[in-house]
Amino acid sequence: MKISEQVITKINNVLMMNYEAEKIYSDASDLVMDDDLKTFFREQSVERNGFIRALKKEITKLGEEPQDFDRLNRLSSRYHMIWKNVRPLLKEGAERELLDQVCNVKQWSIDNYNSLLQEINLSLSLCKLLVGQRDKLHVTMNTIKANRALTVSRLKV
Repeated sequence: MKISEQVITKINNVLMMNYEAEKIYSDASDLVMDDDLKTFFREQSVERNGFIRALKKEITKLGEEPQDFDRLNRLSSRYHMIWKNVRPLLKEGAERELLDQVCNVKQWSIDNYNSLLQEINLSLSLCKLLVGQRDKLHVTMNTIKANRALTVSRLKV
């Protein structure tokens, strides 16, 4: 079963999105002052790097060549919008707003994964990979939201 050009394009778009998210997290870890946030951003960058490697392997298994975004010469408008919102927050130490932006990155990613998962004729291994990666993003996003809510409720007491 040959996978369509449109599906390969969508897979490569998810791959590029992961490169962009990895870059956001890597740059954020270099700029943020708080050690806990620095560690968090490094972990997120490493996680996205793992997603990239797994997606590239899956694309190769499909008999296609994964696009190479190592230099990220062409960044999406969504990336620029997110980075424009994140960068000032890193320097200000506005943790709550920064975590809101992290949730935006996670939601952007989840939406892209869901769009790809709606395609027909995806291999079982690709579906499992995409669902696993999407679910990891969802868990992290929900953890951030829950921790943020706990912090806010403690402040109100």
